[in-house]
Amino acid sequence: MNARPGALTLTLPDGPVAVRLTRRQRQSVGIRVQRGEVEVIAPPGVSLAYLQEVLAKKRDWIAGHLARHREASQQQAASPDLVLYGGENLQLHCHAAQRVSARVEGGALHLAGPQLELPARRQAALLSWLQREAKRRFAERLQLWLPRAARPLSGWALSSARSRWGSCSGRGVIRLNWRLVQAPPAILDYVIAHELAHLLHMNHSKAFWAEVERLYPGWQGARQWLKQHGDSLFRHG
Repeated sequence: MNARPGALTLTLPDGPVAVRLTRRQRQSVGIRVQRGEVEVIAPPGVSLAYLQEVLAKKRDWIAGHLARHREASQQQAASPDLVLYGGENLQLHCHAAQRVSARVEGGALHLAGPQLELPARRQAALLSWLQREAKRRFAERLQLWLPRAARPLSGWALSSARSRWGSCSGRGVIRLNWRLVQAPPAILDYVIAHELAHLLHMNHSKAFWAEVERLYPGWQGARQWLKQHGDSLFRHG
């Protein structure tokens, strides 16, 4: 895989946008917009001129994604004490204590610990809590989903990937991005179903998507939610 910054250009009404080009063995050209960055993923033989045409056709779609990212960033700056959890915003309250603890109560997350007035300490305690919650909640959801899988699962783990919501290895081990603990439960369920379908089909063929449909009828809405709102799950790291 080879990523080249600046090989492509895109100008929007707000000004020029940097585009990263990644060359990868694949059948088609893809465009990814994440955290305010635009990436074009293309096979090695596709010309820059053709990729510029693809960008031009997708200009409005890209502009919409970037606008939503800016809006989410502005909301975060305006409300730094909000924590997204299970699709809901919790008001963060920090309390001085010798040991770190956390509880959710009445639409608020009460986080206790030493020196939480320091941003770095507060962020570390919050990330630790979110990841612990991810491990707990994902384990619960997997127990409900595993009886539906076409093949047994060998194991699972949390992931901190910045470009994937989940993955499945050839050994039957799936990884789930801990940031999904912030998403509505239906979104987490879609990613779980997606990875369980990979136990049967290690590709994105028609047969794979048919298996996703069997496991999770109407999955399209959840996939679209991730495309539109996935950036919001990177608010805290």
